Amino acid sequence: MQELENLIRKAQKGDLSAFDAIVQRFRDMAVGYAYSVLGDFHLAEDAAQEAFVQAYRDLKKLRKPQAFSSWFRRIVFKYCDRITRKKLHSTIPFETIVEPADSSRSPVEIIQKKEDQDAVLDGIKALPEHERVATALFYIDGYSMAEVGDFLEMPLGTVKSSLHSARKRLKERMVEMVEETLKSHAPGKDFNDRIRRVLEKVPVITFQLHQKKETSGIRRCPESMAFPSCLRSYLEYVGDDMGYKKITIHNKDWRLDTTYVYLMGTTGSAFRLSWKSGWYMGNPAIVLISDDSFAPYRRGMESVGYAYEMADKEEKRIKEEHFRKKIIESIQEKRHPVIANGVVGPPVDCLITGFDEEGDVLIGWSFFQGAREFSADLEFEPSGYFRKRNWFKDTQRLVIIGKKKGRPSKEKIYKDTLEWAIKIIRTPIVHGDCHSGLAAYEAWAEAILQDEEFADKKVKELMHRYHVHQDASGMVAEGRWYAYQFLQKVTEDVSCPKEEVSQAAQCFDEEHSLMWQLWSLVGGPGASAEKAKTFKDPEVRRKSADIILKAREQDQRAADCLKRALKMW
Repeated sequence: MQELENLIRKAQKGDLSAFDAIVQRFRDMAVGYAYSVLGDFHLAEDAAQEAFVQAYRDLKKLRKPQAFSSWFRRIVFKYCDRITRKKLHSTIPFETIVEPADSSRSPVEIIQKKEDQDAVLDGIKALPEHERVATALFYIDGYSMAEVGDFLEMPLGTVKSSLHSARKRLKERMVEMVEETLKSHAPGKDFNDRIRRVLEKVPVITFQLHQKKETSGIRRCPESMAFPSCLRSYLEYVGDDMGYKKITIHNKDWRLDTTYVYLMGTTGSAFRLSWKSGWYMGNPAIVLISDDSFAPYRRGMESVGYAYEMADKEEKRIKEEHFRKKIIESIQEKRHPVIANGVVGPPVDCLITGFDEEGDVLIGWSFFQGAREFSADLEFEPSGYFRKRNWFKDTQRLVIIGKKKGRPSKEKIYKDTLEWAIKIIRTPIVHGDCHSGLAAYEAWAEAILQDEEFADKKVKELMHRYHVHQDASGMVAEGRWYAYQFLQKVTEDVSCPKEEVSQAAQCFDEEHSLMWQLWSLVGGPGASAEKAKTFKDPEVRRKSADIILKAREQDQRAADCLKRALKMW
């Protein structure tokens, strides 16, 4: 009992190996009990699987670990009751399915064994309920009478008398076959794998990555760009990431993930700025990098050398069943997470790490799962994963990652990325009405100088405008800092015109510093009602516009440096 209590306490803290040990210990009991209720081993396994998933989610609610057995039995019964209510007439009882031919037995022997086992099962079904349940649990895997009693909340003496009565009712030869028959239907070792349709320990993606638990004693650098962060997590999970290096900033050590640096560059996220008129909240969307909405995804996937498939709901009028099938295949068969756009919060990318109830529920990580406005309809796994129902309406596209096929040469990737960085910076309009690159700085500065957009506005409206302003400054601050890191990596990895590339890197680093100056005007980074009120001040906005235009100059200089570098390369 003490060993079980220790396992439960560990599992309550998120120890998956402990929960796996609990499943192994109780799987036969769960299936045996469900069979005693349903009379069908196929349905019994379904009920047991769902019960274990529910138990995993609710384990933290169990205040007394010593009460696990009876608590879990009630969960199993709940799922048995659900199955009974569904009246699945089309289901074929497991025991009626013809077993594969056994070459060591004659056809007559196979038929005779089948008839004998059917007779045993019919005999068990005919027993009174308390005898039937005790028999199923005691014989399916050699559980002790005490364990059976704990599970059923039944005194040991009652268990003994129930088994004694059951033996008397069953014929002598049938008693001898009960154990063999029930054990033949006990779930195998693969039952544990089928319990959790979830890929565990997929690295987290979150705006608060730098506030999470330190890794190897080093705090991780912030990550706010969704697709690069999702793909970084995927590569880390499959063991194909590029590692990290330790850097020191403000007298603190930080972990700089090389994969994220690389992907911020190759996807173009490090070089972009978008500004759509009308105080548009969707400016950070990755699809606004280029007129080709899929370009950032394509470039990111090709730069890491993986085959991939994209499914976009609007472009191909895809139905939910298609998305569901792709997610299930990737997670259950290939054991790979799926990158999905949307699901939780605004339409940005998240990671799908599992599913439940045949895909009715999706499980995973999202940047917005902790936000109040987006978490009302969510449940959460002990690991921290979100659980979302009715997910299709909020899901725009999927990126299904396939086999690794090999990366192009670093020199080719870097040259192509720098050419695209210049194009991103110098393209004034994308998608017909969204300012981009250098033009976005001008549109941003012009928008915040419009006094009529701030005068006599309520706090909610001021907050909305400040959020859009904050998103733009965040795009530049994080983007250009990672652009600096990316260009540093270019000079380290390949032979290139280092002086020109380094000059561009310095311009981007200066932009990062300018954004900190911008935030200092309202008291620091982040959004709040007080900062929004401060930003309403015309003088604060005028100074902000001046800084934004200085950042534009640095962006232009960086593009010029990269252009010279490519001519010399």
